[in-house]
Formats: sequence, C-alpha cells, structure tokens
Amino acid sequence: MSTYNVKDNNKVVSNTLNQRDEYPDLLDIVKDRFNSRVNDGTKLFIVNVEDLYEIYLENIPAEIRNTYVCNACRHFVNRYGGLVTIDDKGEMESVLWNENEVPALFAKAVKALKRKVLTSNVSGVFVSEFKNLGQAVTGEWTHFAVSLPTGLIHRSRTKTSEQVQAEKLEEYRMLSRALHTYSLDVTNTALSLIQTDFLYRSDSVLGVAKWFKGVHEKCQSAKNKDNVVWSAVANAPSGFCHVKSSMIGTLLEDISAGLPFESVGNRFAEKMKNRMRSQSAPGQGNIDRAEVLVSQLGIANSLRRRYAKFDEIPKFVWKNKQSEKAAVKANNGVFGHIVPKQKVSQPTDYALPSTLMTWDKFQRTVLPTAESIELMVDNPNRFMALVTAADETSENILQWNNPFSWYYHAGIDGEIKRRVENAGGQYENNEIRCSLIWEGYTDLDLHCITPNGEHIYFQNPRDTSRGWLDIDMNGGNHRDSSPVENIRWSNNAPTGRYRFYIHNFSQRDIGKNAFKVELEINGQVYAYSGIAERTSDFKEVVFDFDYVRGQEPKFHTSLHSSESLWSVPLNSFVKVSGITNSPNLWGEKPVSKSGTHVFFLLEDCKDLSEGKGRGFFNETLKSELREIRKTLEAYAANTPIEDADKASACGVGYSKENAWNATLKVTANNSSRLIKIDRWD
Repeated sequence: MSTYNVKDNNKVVSNTLNQRDEYPDLLDIVKDRFNSRVNDGTKLFIVNVEDLYEIYLENIPAEIRNTYVCNACRHFVNRYGGLVTIDDKGEMESVLWNENEVPALFAKAVKALKRKVLTSNVSGVFVSEFKNLGQAVTGEWTHFAVSLPTGLIHRSRTKTSEQVQAEKLEEYRMLSRALHTYSLDVTNTALSLIQTDFLYRSDSVLGVAKWFKGVHEKCQSAKNKDNVVWSAVANAPSGFCHVKSSMIGTLLEDISAGLPFESVGNRFAEKMKNRMRSQSAPGQGNIDRAEVLVSQLGIANSLRRRYAKFDEIPKFVWKNKQSEKAAVKANNGVFGHIVPKQKVSQPTDYALPSTLMTWDKFQRTVLPTAESIELMVDNPNRFMALVTAADETSENILQWNNPFSWYYHAGIDGEIKRRVENAGGQYENNEIRCSLIWEGYTDLDLHCITPNGEHIYFQNPRDTSRGWLDIDMNGGNHRDSSPVENIRWSNNAPTGRYRFYIHNFSQRDIGKNAFKVELEINGQVYAYSGIAERTSDFKEVVFDFDYVRGQEPKFHTSLHSSESLWSVPLNSFVKVSGITNSPNLWGEKPVSKSGTHVFFLLEDCKDLSEGKGRGFFNETLKSELREIRKTLEAYAANTPIEDADKASACGVGYSKENAWNATLKVTANNSSRLIKIDRWD
C-alpha cells in the first residue's frame, strides 16, 4: 500500500492504490521514445485525428480515470499526439506511443492511441517555431512534453509556421497532380533528353528530374502512395514540388503531347529563358518588395560580391606540389625570395607520350603523384572565376553552406546556339550566319555591310539579297541580361566582301562589355572575342572577308580577339595552381542539383572585364529570395564584382554533363606526358 498525491484538474487529492504511481515513468518513456525517433533530419507529420485525449482517458481503468485528468496533458496529447514519421515505403510510425514500452497501467490507453493514429491519414507536415512541445512542469506537477531538435525548429524571418504548413499542403496537392498526369515513362524520356545535353541549360533541371523520377519509383513499390508523396514534399528542395508550373513541367507536358523532339527542345529553350533570365527591368513594386525582404532578412551586405583568392579555397582535389615547395623555400634564407631559373622540360611537348582517359580515371590514377600540371587553354568559353561574399560577416545567401559561387562569361558548350534558338532566331541550316552575345543591359548592335553595299542593322533588318537580322536585343525599352543578335542568309548569299562590326549604341552597365561573335559559313565556325569600350563612339570590325560559294572565305581580319578577356593566352599551356570542385559540392551536404563542375585554377589568370562577371545567379540563391528574382537579376547584371585586381582563383571549368576534350601536360618523378581527358566518366 502506498499513499500519494495525484492530479485532478490541477488540484491536489489523495489516493491509495496497490501499486506505486507509474505516471512519471510514462512521461519519461514517451519523452525517450520521441528523442530516439526524431533527429535534426527527421520530418514529422500530422494525421487527421481529433480528441485523442478522450481516447486516452477512456482506456484508463475507470476507478482511477479522474485522477489522471489534466489540462496541460490534454493540450499536449490533442495537439501533438498524432505526430508520426514516414519511412521510404510509406509506412507510418508513431513517435510517441508504443504499448510495449509503457507501464502496464497505461498499456491499453497507449495502444488505443497508437491504433487511432496509425489508422488515420496524414494531413500535413508538422512545422513549429517552438523548441518545447507541451508544458513539462506546472507548479509541482509534471506533464507530457518533448523537445524538438534544433534542425526541426522553424526559424524563418519572413514566414510563420502556419504559412509554411499551408505551403506544404499546396505542394502535396501539386505533386500529387503531377504524378497522376506525367507517367514514369514520360519522366524517363525527359531525363534522357536532359542528360544528353539536348536542351538549353539542361543542368538546371537535372536535379528536379531525377528527384521526380525517384518519387515515381517509390510510389510504385509503396503500400501507401500518399504517404510517399507527403514524405517527398517534406524533404524536397525548394521549388521541386512545383512540377507542372516549372520548367520540368514544360518538358513533361510536351513529351506527353507527343511533340517532335526538335519542337520540345525549342519550346523548352524559349520558356527557360523567360524563367531564369528576366526579359525586362523589374517594376517598381518588385523593387519595393525586394527592399523590404532584404531588410527583413538583413542581407543587404550579402549581395556584395568580390573575387575569391586562391588561399581562401577550403577544398582542393589537387594542389601544385612544386608551387608549395617554392613557397616553403621562399620563406627561408637570405635569398629565399629569388626565383631560380626554370628547368626546360624534356622531351619537348610535341614528342611527349599521350594517353586518353576520363576525368574519373585521371583523378584516381594520375593526380595522387602529379607534381605539376599544365593545361592547354584552347576554348575561351571555358574561362571561369570563383567569387565570394565581399563582407565576410554577412549572411550566406546561397543554397549551399559556403559563400562561394562561380561564373562563366558566356556560358559553356553551345551558349550562342541556345540564346539564338531561345530568342526565335535561326541558328542552323544557314549559308552564312553571324551571332553576337554579351552580358547585361547595354545595347550592343551587330551590323553588316553586304557585297551589294547594303547595310543590315536594327533600322534596316533585311536587305534585297535576303540577308536578315532576325534577333535584335536591348534596343528601346527592351532589356535582357543575356542578350543575343543574329544576322543570317539561309541560302543564296551573294558573292563578294562582307564586313561585320559591333557598335556600342547605348551604354547602360558599369564595367567593360565583354562580347563574343560567332561566324558560320557553310558549316565552318569562326569565333571572335572582344571588349566594347563604354562609349557610343565604339565600333569594331569583327569579321571582314571575301566570299565565293563553295570556297573557303578569305579573311582580312584576325579570327581570335581584339583584346583578351582573360589574362592568360589562348592556344598555349598554362600552369595549374590547383584543382577544385564547384562550391556547391564542398562540405558534407553537397547541392548537386546546381551542377557538377571541376575547375582548373590557373596561375596569373584574371578576368579583365572590370568585374563584369556574375556575382550570383538567381537559381543558386536561397528559396526565400525567389519572389524578388527580377530585382536581383538586375542587381547582378549591373553591379560589378569587387577586387578584380586581387583575383587569384580563376581558370577554366568542365562539367559532368558535357564533353571535355582537355589536354594536360603532367609532370611526376622528373618525367612528363600528355593526357587528354575526353569526358567525366
């Protein structure tokens, strides 16, 4: 016999039973179960059940039921008693109730709670800004209560937990509709197109395509498909559930409709351009909203970007061992600062043995012993630069857990083709085509003086010989941050002398205007790179040649560049300082949906465009900035990257999705050889 006090509506009463009070044990067991089932990465879900506390009381022995009536416990059980987790097969588990773990007195009640919870349907993702769920102690009494791990506490400064729960419910509905509308076969076809680089900027939708396929496959084998969808919604990266209204939805819709692949590609490119790049300057309302949101988030300084330095890079795949040895010697001795005469490599480059392999094999077999590496810089489109936060104390605005990002000046692998086709121009099946691309809102114009003496440009887009300027951008009120212009003859191009030149009609951006021009004549492509001066007086001839159908054109100008956009020479071997992956892959939580790149950082390589690169791209920013993307696009296009003269983390980049065709000269153990890397793996 033991006499003790129990709770009755928070009043103290006396009761005598044949066993000790086991209620404190129940509270500890429930808390321990919750802690063992929930960690920072575990998502919790709500089921559509009400009045759980009444079920709990009804299953406690009638003679002592009133002694366990408690308002604090009632609130906890009714509000949190239905929390569950969902496994990969869609099976639910109660995070609080298991009759096999609790004291016998409460086993029936706990079993009834678990049965009611697990036979109900999931109705939402659980989101809370509170660490403590329930009130553990009131006065001298203890109650049901648990604590959320830090990673599950909602800490947004712009949305309440109720707003997030409402968004998750809508995302569940959207994802369910998408799974019903687009079959797994259609999804597999879309993924195949993306992985073959058939589509414009396909890497930007690769992550969501793989994710959507994974959800499809889990649904096929799951006992409860709805629960699989809820789990996918809770764990999805930002925007992934918006399948039908996103770029992947465009692709899936067109494949489902049975459109020819060429039409699918063209439609995808057109919509991708509209989605990922603002086609007009942001409205005042968008700018005002951006000001408010940036202020709420406290990220005004986070938008400022500067060029990264080599010694700031936290993770390398490889670093130049010779450079490290030289650096050690330079710190020792009176003459440590003197650079010794460089040894001439033997044999000469053209006589070196050559091996073809993939990056995967190169990384495993060659890099571990490589002392120095030189890379043949033969493709100006591959130049890249790493940038980081100008204010090291500012909050990170990127999706990954570091402040570093990167840019290529004119995209990589077919950017001109993508821009031309996206804008509605004709890139293929031309006798003569000349295309111009640049970055920002400045209005550069492409002109052509034809063999007939006619002048094709924005005021006279067609001539009598059927030459046609079919794309003209950034003139008048039009603004596009990734512009292109295109002059072409589909057939019957006149014989004679052609003169193409660039004119800076209206300077609208800060910094230099790097541009690239591509000339195609009967399938043969010629490239020209340059920098347009910030004045309307700037005019530069890019191609001047004589043309006779069926013959090679006779050029009167250089085919490379008027001024290098980067400080290292083309068509030469340049020393590699280090090799690193793209910043989205650094650390324990890589964000692979943003692309898989390898960067070869080159000695003395700098961007000479006065910071005209991209400090960030909208698709790499955190989800809470999505609603102000137009304003951020304008900011990135018009705000130079700082400290261009201090940049030391620039070089060339290669992606997993595209061909490499990289030539490296590798030195190890006093011998050198050429290695050609054709692809990732």
